[in-house]
Amino acid sequence: MDSINSKEKEFKDILDNFAQFIRIQVQKYNLYNYGLDPEDILLDVKIRFWKLIRDEKIISNYASYIKKIVNSSVIDQLRKYRREEDLFKHEKRMRIAEMELAYSKETIHKNNLEEIVGKAVELLIDSRRQVIKLYLLNLSIQEIAGYLNWSQDKTRNLLYRGLADLKDLLKDRDAKHEDRT
Repeated sequence: MDSINSKEKEFKDILDNFAQFIRIQVQKYNLYNYGLDPEDILLDVKIRFWKLIRDEKIISNYASYIKKIVNSSVIDQLRKYRREEDLFKHEKRMRIAEMELAYSKETIHKNNLEEIVGKAVELLIDSRRQVIKLYLLNLSIQEIAGYLNWSQDKTRNLLYRGLADLKDLLKDRDAKHEDRT
């Protein structure tokens, strides 16, 4: 028990005597520029130094050894940061690739759907087809009625009947498609 207390005292004495020197050695690297926290390096230095004292390693020149420990800690932290950064970049590239794939599939599906609906719209009678096409271009009933110079009631009636016909055509097309597969 006495040896542990003496080691702790030696550890504290060395840290007290070299605290300013350690801070200067850590600060010279401008760690914030690399995204590292100097406190992490200081903690790592203290842990490494404690292990040396615990293992009773004899050190003749503390300043030189502290410099070596700080340098090793900084290098290790930079390597760890770069590994994490590479992992982050890899994950980011994977997510982008997944999104591009989903987008391309969605685009293909959307284009196919537009083509199917477009063909079905062409099968409608002329007056309903005109109203449905304008409706699919996001025009309101009032805008469609004004454009075609019809009453709103007539336009609404043709729109609802055209949508019902379109729904039936798409259901029939889907049923025929299922029969083929």
